[in-house]
Formats: sequence, C-alpha cells, structure tokens
Amino acid sequence: MPQSAPHVYRGLTCHKHGVPQFTPEPNQRLPTDYQAIGVSIGDVGIWHRGSFEVLFNTCQPVTHSINAAHGVPEDFSVFQLYTRDISQRPYHSPGSIIASTRVSQVAFNVGASSAVNPFFPTTVGSSIRFKFESGQGAILVLPDGASRQDLLPDKTLRAHARKYSPQWYRYAREHTGPLFVVTGCDKTTSWGIATASATSGAVDISLKFAVVGIAEGTLSPLYQWREFGSATVRVSKEMSPRTENQCIFIRGFFCAEKNTFSHVCDKQNSFARVGGSAGPTDT
Repeated sequence: MPQSAPHVYRGLTCHKHGVPQFTPEPNQRLPTDYQAIGVSIGDVGIWHRGSFEVLFNTCQPVTHSINAAHGVPEDFSVFQLYTRDISQRPYHSPGSIIASTRVSQVAFNVGASSAVNPFFPTTVGSSIRFKFESGQGAILVLPDGASRQDLLPDKTLRAHARKYSPQWYRYAREHTGPLFVVTGCDKTTSWGIATASATSGAVDISLKFAVVGIAEGTLSPLYQWREFGSATVRVSKEMSPRTENQCIFIRGFFCAEKNTFSHVCDKQNSFARVGGSAGPTDT
C-alpha cells in the first residue's frame, strides 16, 4: 500500500536540516501579523500530518497576537529572548533542490537567459524535469533559496520548558502528541513540493517544474508542476509583498510532562534538532 504524502515527505530528514514541513505556508486561521512572519523561535505546538500547529509562543507576552488568539497556559511565564542569542543568515541558495532519494535531471529547457540562476528556470516557458530513481521519493524545490534562523544557546530554553511543561500540557490537553518547542527554522518565499509512492518495486516517476507566468506587479516567476502523473504535488502561492514566512524545516525539541521530560528528549532529540531518522507520526 502506498505511503501517505506527509509520511513520504519526512524522508527529507536525511539531509539533517530539521523536521521537513509538508505545509510550509502559515495556518490561515492564525492572526495575520503572525502569518506575515510564520513559524518563530519559541513557538510551542504539535505536529499533525506533516504540519507544525502552533499553540502559543513562550518568548512573547500574553498580549502578543499569537498568545491572545487562544490564550496561554496558567501561570504563564515569558522566556526572555535576546537578539544576540539568535543566528540568522542566508543558507539555501536560489534554485536549491532537496530530495529524499536519488533524482536525476532528465531535461532542462531554459527558454531564455536567467539573471537569477543559470541552472534553474526563471523565464516563462522554461522548465526543469526530474525523475525519481526509486518507487518512493520526495523533493523540495526552492526557486528563491531560503534563510536559516537558530537560537544559539538553547540550554536555558530547555530548562524553561522543563519547569513549565506540566502547565503547558494541561493547557494542551485536548491535543494529542508531545509538545514541540521551536529553536530554529528555515524559511523561504517560494517552493515546490512533490512526493511519490508506488505500490511495489522501483518505478520511474517523472515530473516537470515549469515557469507559467510572472506575478502581477513584480518580476517574480510563477511556478507550477506539470506532467506529474500519480505524484502528489504542492506549490507556494504568490504573495505581495514577498516575505520569508514559508517555513520548510523546523528544529527544536519535544518536551513531555515533568516526570518524563528527560526520557522523551533523550529518545527524540536527535531527530528534533538535526533531522534524524525518527520523527513525528501522522495523527
């Protein structure tokens, strides 16, 4: 039986960028100012079907929109986050292609010269074709690249989570799964995602990522997946203005209630921080 798309997409953890998020775009039910930024350091939430769902942010005051939207745990205490403790820089180059399995570029039609990346299509009518060389695989395409943000010393945030996790779990009692605390993330302005899972054996799965137009009022290309067959595909929507609020990878740690905190972190932390082989389950 073929695996679900979010399950197949978790294969991108092999690159150790963090937990890959099958839905990089912010939840539209959240406050608009939070959507404009996206996943942030200090977010506390759960994983659900390949997506991180934030409940509150422990680094923001009660009055902040993300905390005011649904309230905060009892005896809420803000973790003091200092700018000097945050590292932020460009990380993934424009035109980056991240795949869970071996993928070959079988055809590249540039259409015309590209000022952004000579090895990635940016002009209308240009495209790039990929082929999975196995029966299951996932691929993430980053036309504009992506930046990386990390909390450098996370020891004090872990201590904070250990102290207040009982209140956090009482607050989140209606949700299933362990709570996850964000300490870093990779964000971009645009992306393309594709997953494929065959019922048996290795098969050729070919798909094309094409430039289909130019966003209104900008010089930014619009992309679509074409000729993707049975693959599950997703692509970012054009935003105005273009901001890096699309979160493709998340780093952090799972915390459990106080009496089992160390056990859960010892078991899960290697995945949560660097993207190992274990990970959130589909719930």
